[in-house]
Amino acid sequence: MIDDPTSIPLGAVLADLGPAAKLVAGAASQQSRQVRGAVVLLKPEDLPADMDVVVICPGAESFSDLAAATHHGLGRVIFVTASESSLSEGIEAVGEQHVVIAVDPALNVADVVMSFSRSMQMPEESVSRRLASLQRALSQAMTETEPIPALLSRLAHVCNATAVLIDRFGKTVHATGPTPMSLLFEEIGRTSADSQNVDVDGWRGVAARISAPDEADSHFGWLVVTARRANFPDSHSTSAAHVAATLVEASQRMAVAARQQERAIRTAVLEEALALRREPHNPELAARITAFGLSFADDLRTIVFRPIRPAVGSRSLPATEDLSEILGKALESQSIAYLMTAKDKTLTIAAQCSVQAFRRVIVAEGSKLPGALIGIGRSVHALGDILDSYQDAQLAVRTLRRNSRGPKVMAYEDFNYATRLFADVGFDKMIKWAQEFLKPLEGRELLVEGLQTYFEHAQNINAAADFLQIHHNSLRYRIAKAEEILGINLREPGAVSSVFLALTALELGRIQQPRPKSSGDTGRSRRPSDVEASDVLPYSRPSAERAGVVRAPGR
Repeated sequence: MIDDPTSIPLGAVLADLGPAAKLVAGAASQQSRQVRGAVVLLKPEDLPADMDVVVICPGAESFSDLAAATHHGLGRVIFVTASESSLSEGIEAVGEQHVVIAVDPALNVADVVMSFSRSMQMPEESVSRRLASLQRALSQAMTETEPIPALLSRLAHVCNATAVLIDRFGKTVHATGPTPMSLLFEEIGRTSADSQNVDVDGWRGVAARISAPDEADSHFGWLVVTARRANFPDSHSTSAAHVAATLVEASQRMAVAARQQERAIRTAVLEEALALRREPHNPELAARITAFGLSFADDLRTIVFRPIRPAVGSRSLPATEDLSEILGKALESQSIAYLMTAKDKTLTIAAQCSVQAFRRVIVAEGSKLPGALIGIGRSVHALGDILDSYQDAQLAVRTLRRNSRGPKVMAYEDFNYATRLFADVGFDKMIKWAQEFLKPLEGRELLVEGLQTYFEHAQNINAAADFLQIHHNSLRYRIAKAEEILGINLREPGAVSSVFLALTALELGRIQQPRPKSSGDTGRSRRPSDVEASDVLPYSRPSAERAGVVRAPGR
């Protein structure tokens, strides 16, 4: 038994054992747990009362053989000299209460005990100084503009070897020299240990596992240091590789945090620009926009990207965050400055590019993006034009929804006469006209819903009725009643355009209308993200039970 008041992290012991030890029950975060020694459990009475002392159970072939170690107290750390496959039964139940590490049966129990002993030894002062100097030399690379390439260059110089960073699929992210990576990765991929030595075709080295910066219990790839020397890697090179791996993980996490912060700032700036109403001239906001590389002197467009599901039963749409990540990287790869915000499963982008350039981006990323309706607004030449361009893009998406078989991208230049009229007359005026035109339908939610669904389904009675889950004659009655109240005939093109534009104006007004403050908001300042929707006409989708079925003369 080893019982020492000095505590060490469990991960230090696992690193010393290498691929021969694997965590099979318990969270990966348990590797930071402090332990104070180990005891080989031969008899139940040998079980230590201290829960920080590791219990080693030799000869156990299943979890049923661990009864003596698991029935007294919770939260023990148990080492079992058995294969992982033999411990598969009962692993979930034990993992909720204890931490279990499977050790290769070929490894002697004495070797496991000695691993604890080595991990608890205090290093000599010269060794500590050498490690501190090594860490300082490598960490200075973090001040460079591109820290990871600089870090790998220093690591290669310190070890007199080749340093390579690869992802979990074996693709080289950065390398300081040529290596047979396909052979090395085949060897590395055989185990999920945090660190391992490799020896392939005369190439010897050490591989350190790199955790994923944005996914728990996952890994990004490997940091490999290799050379064609018989005595490589030595203890100094192994330590350098582990220090460098930690710095790579830290750099990646900082990069993810910086991207998330920048995305939040971009979102806030764009939402503030879209929320401008009576005060479109804001020099401070314009300066913040130009700080992100956007210029009102060049072609600047507002784009609305609304994903659509291509068919019934198809796979679900990707999350909005994933879409924004894909589009953001695509725009950055083309050196296109942009701002982006997400709301109601729709992305809104202000991008410094032409219509043709954005179309090329969509085509290039076609395999990664879901089907979508994309509206591109007019060119922005001043801060106050951003809202107009955004309304153009919303109008384009609304128009595309009416034609399921047509193109999926529409720009301001593609507007027909009626749509261009709506866009250029002005949003506020069109809202006012729409409210006046549809005022006779105020309070008749079923009729408004029927008209909206009718136009959303390309004026197809049967498709709209199926969507509403009512009989097609019931929808015909609603439309006929709406025609009677409005004094129009939807067989006439002018009436169709009038109703469509009025409904479109109300929908855009609902999207753009600022959310009224509740009584609990009085003590909170107004923020750009408070721009939400409120209906211009009081309307909510009724249930099918309220709809009823009424037959009317055929239309």
